[in-house]
Amino acid sequence: MPLTPTAATRLRRLVLLLPLFVLAALIASWLWLTPSEVSAKLPDAQLQTLDGAAYSLSPKPGTVRLVELIYTRCPDICPTTTIKMVQLQKRLQEAGVMGKGVDFLTITIDPQNDTPDVLRYYARQLGIAEDGWTILRGDEETIRTVTSSLGFFAKKTDDGFISHTSSTYLVDQNNAVIRKFGMGEEFDPEQIYQELLNLKKEG
Repeated sequence: MPLTPTAATRLRRLVLLLPLFVLAALIASWLWLTPSEVSAKLPDAQLQTLDGAAYSLSPKPGTVRLVELIYTRCPDICPTTTIKMVQLQKRLQEAGVMGKGVDFLTITIDPQNDTPDVLRYYARQLGIAEDGWTILRGDEETIRTVTSSLGFFAKKTDDGFISHTSSTYLVDQNNAVIRKFGMGEEFDPEQIYQELLNLKKEG
């Protein structure tokens, strides 16, 4: 029995929208996993600060860390995320917890181009304060270890940019990822501020 025009139109719409529904479900499951369902972690690797000092990513008792992975040539989502983290940093400073149980880590995924001077300029232009916030770089192999352990995809494209996962990571004192947040417009400073304060209250 042939479909009526109305039924055929509805079927075509369903076929067109189905991939979007599936994608939305996958994104929702990725961002809203409960702590027990998140297996990603920050590896116990060693990176370098902008001054060249060794910096261990080993567990930090009594501290939660918000981790962003960026590259400075990123045209949109990376700087947008960092700017919103600067806003969040200011709120946490006012609450007296920034650098006192709450730390930020910015790790470049493009160490070849993101030299210490380039990263310093990035930090200065976007307003990053050193209070509780450390910018890190490392060799390509170590960066791959970090991204792999966090479940962060990053691949250089033919045009010189990097295609990457749009996630930031909240890591507990044992280096386990307890929450994933979006990047860019999906990064909500107010929401994360409240979550961080709640974590501090819970101890």
